[in-house]
Amino acid sequence: MKPSGSARLQVHIFSAGAARVWIEQTLSAPDWSDRANYPARYAALQSTLTEVNRCLSQQLPCHLTVLTPDAARTLQASWPDRVECLGSLGRAATGWVVLAHDPQHYDISSPAALSQTLRGLGVLLVPDLQASSGGRHLDQVLHQLQLAEGGIQSMRSFPGGAQAVAALAAHAGTRVMACAQSTEIQDADHARYLGPFPAPYGLSTEYVVVLVRPLSGPLAAQDVAGFELARKVGLYLCDPRLHAQRRQLGFE
Repeated sequence: MKPSGSARLQVHIFSAGAARVWIEQTLSAPDWSDRANYPARYAALQSTLTEVNRCLSQQLPCHLTVLTPDAARTLQASWPDRVECLGSLGRAATGWVVLAHDPQHYDISSPAALSQTLRGLGVLLVPDLQASSGGRHLDQVLHQLQLAEGGIQSMRSFPGGAQAVAALAAHAGTRVMACAQSTEIQDADHARYLGPFPAPYGLSTEYVVVLVRPLSGPLAAQDVAGFELARKVGLYLCDPRLHAQRRQLGFE
């Protein structure tokens, strides 16, 4: 008989949005879903790192997090006894997304072609230009292409690439593109991934799974089962033998 309500184990996950589809697909399988509840929060990279630091500082529940290697090292430097990197999910390319059935042509094959395409858009949908890794990269490219100050007709910002992709549907009939990572369009049937940024502006971001150890003392003793299950889930998420499954979801 399955435990119910508060009797079930709770494994708390904080992840950059790039890993959302893979995590949700994994945890929906009976092998995992029958064993615990998995409260999960997905946000831009910097927002995720800030939230995990807050949980650690305030002794709030946090078992697993998915970050870039640099962000994971920053977290580990602040909490050396509590943070352990379990392995890599692979890399997600930042690129361009359009509506799946949009018949218009969007040339992103070169910096010059990309610049012309962006200037001709009715609206550009972007992830947060400060908090997300893809957004920060896009902001740099727009400056280098001299498009940051008035070069684009309309630009709308969202917390992450997945939200930018979701908003594409509201702009059908106009020339619209979204900037997102290759893993952030996997459950968006209305969208089509055009491809990555052209050289030399390509960005491929690695993501790693990080385990957060509980504090020593009574709270740790109460959470032994949750922590051990979190370790198993984390190791499964980044298992090298599952590379093909992750590749199907956009990880390189």
